[in-house]
Amino acid sequence: MSRQIIRGTRPTRIELLKIRKRIVVVEKGHELLQEKLDAMVLEFFRLQGERDALRTSAEAVFKGAYISLARAEMTMGARDLEDALALAAPIDEIEMGTRAVMGTAVPAIRPHAPLREAEEPGYPLAAPGASLDDACRRCEEAVGAALSCAEVEGAMVRLADQIVSVRRRTNALAYVLLPSLRDTAAYIEDYLEEMEREDLYRRKHTKSLRKEEKAA
Repeated sequence: MSRQIIRGTRPTRIELLKIRKRIVVVEKGHELLQEKLDAMVLEFFRLQGERDALRTSAEAVFKGAYISLARAEMTMGARDLEDALALAAPIDEIEMGTRAVMGTAVPAIRPHAPLREAEEPGYPLAAPGASLDDACRRCEEAVGAALSCAEVEGAMVRLADQIVSVRRRTNALAYVLLPSLRDTAAYIEDYLEEMEREDLYRRKHTKSLRKEEKAA
């Protein structure tokens, strides 16, 4: 297997010390990135479990809203129901923000705020109130459940993108930078050892020549 030698590296002891220090720093950085990656993956699966639970809950809420709305339609009639809902007060603007999940900014939708500030529904009070009020309440609950699902889904998408980025950097350190640093350090060590052997041979050879000259 060929070595990955960093180009332009001088085979000196000073350079060897520098590379050894870089290896220590890169190994520590790789360890920290790996820990971060593991934590992010665990958080992703936690969010996935939360998303699945919210989806199940949202399906039940939407089913209840549909049944309640159908009951109101049977009580009032389709046209009267449409007329009443057309006069209903609209929900307030959905406020969006961000929150941090494992150092990653993810979307945050006001999760616990009411969907409307007005207490009165807005449709005529003379309308058959019980079934219509129940339908409106359940539909607002369905919208809130959908927003909660969307918030978690958005967090998962952002976190997944960050996981890919961190994994790419982790792999770059583990499979590119660290091997090249270690191979370069080994190359310098081999070069210095070879130089020491050559120097030792020269000294022995010089000493041997001097002894022969004295003997002569």
